[in-house]
Amino acid sequence: MRPVLLSQLVKGICVPQTDCYIEHITSDSRTACENSVFLAIRGERVNGENYAKGAVEKGTCMVITENHIDDIPDHMQAVVPNILDASIQMGANVRETFDIDVIGVTGSMGKTTTKDFIYTAISPFAPTVRTEGNRNNELGMPKTIYTFTRQDRFAVLEMGMEALGDIHKLSMAAKPKAAVISCIGISHLERLGSRENILKAKLEMCDGMPAEGVLVLNGDDDYLPHAQITNPANVVYFAINNTDADVTAKNIRQERTTTYFTICDKVHGEIDCKIPAVGNHNVMNALSAYTLVSRLGFDARQTAENLAGYVPSGMRQKFVEKDGVMFVEDCYNAAPDSMKAAVDTVKSISEGRTIAVFGDMLELGSDEDALHYGVGQYAREKGIDFMWTFGRRAKHICAGFGDGALNFDTKQELGEYIIANLKEGDTIVFKASHSMRFEDIIEQVYKK
Repeated sequence: MRPVLLSQLVKGICVPQTDCYIEHITSDSRTACENSVFLAIRGERVNGENYAKGAVEKGTCMVITENHIDDIPDHMQAVVPNILDASIQMGANVRETFDIDVIGVTGSMGKTTTKDFIYTAISPFAPTVRTEGNRNNELGMPKTIYTFTRQDRFAVLEMGMEALGDIHKLSMAAKPKAAVISCIGISHLERLGSRENILKAKLEMCDGMPAEGVLVLNGDDDYLPHAQITNPANVVYFAINNTDADVTAKNIRQERTTTYFTICDKVHGEIDCKIPAVGNHNVMNALSAYTLVSRLGFDARQTAENLAGYVPSGMRQKFVEKDGVMFVEDCYNAAPDSMKAAVDTVKSISEGRTIAVFGDMLELGSDEDALHYGVGQYAREKGIDFMWTFGRRAKHICAGFGDGALNFDTKQELGEYIIANLKEGDTIVFKASHSMRFEDIIEQVYKK
């Protein structure tokens, strides 16, 4: 990170007795060093307070903690009510030292893909930094802010949430000039109780935006077009089905793993576009990126052309052809709509048998059994040949799919079955919530 004065970094948190330049912020005592600040986080398995003394011995200048730590000097610790709030405050303090335009990205699905499409669209125009992986909370977003340089002109920051108020804090810290809300889904239903509350939480993105900012919304969503937006003044809609939207897509066609379509922009006219991804959901992600970047004043046709350079991050619809089998690695996260989109993807690119390897979807609330069952039904209706699953909830996917679906007790057993039954010409997709770690199965299969 670019060195920042400790007094600037901890403004609003504490007043340090002595000032110095901070060059590193960490919650891992193993990476503590001179001119660093250590966040003593109490986790489920590890209590960072127990490692604070070691961090100080390595040169840490200040420890941020929720409880007083007896074996380090008082002037070297700041006791705060909530360490996550302190973390986002530090991020805000660093962000305000940069003249950089932030682009915020949130939504129930597609946040990371949308972020990557925006980065692809805008980075050829100007130096741009983006969230790596899904560092989208009070600890993760500041880590991206700390990587800002004086050369950066734009920052594309993903913002996630667990509860009402989370995105408010992130937006107030980042001060986005422009933002996208991809959709209002059900992936936080367990915590927030209703889609109305999810909408309210996502709209907190607006809280840190200036009046002249640009807010880009999904015009096909059943909630966003009816949302009452008082700030910012510039609201732009993208859609496929809603022809009243400002930017739409038509003539969508797919050739293997590439999608071609025509952007219909009420400001800039019709523009041909292609993306190295498949599925209408990815057309929507690309449309949102085009809409935002073009409304920031960049050349519309060049913006559309830039989208062809998109590269997926992590395990998001990554196509791997191996031994005559097409693997679709799409197991970073999962919700009912994205599971159904994965089914559509496999069917659209397959030239032989189609196989879905699905796992549990989390945070769906009291309807989780029915929602899993519905995914299985959808896969059967769309003609998926085989459904192989792992997970307690995924059993309901099998039930919805019906005859021929198999649920396995362990990922190891599932991997062994896949290895024994794959054939040349198959297309197979892997998808589950991230905590299910379906990448373990993929690695096992690749090593066969």
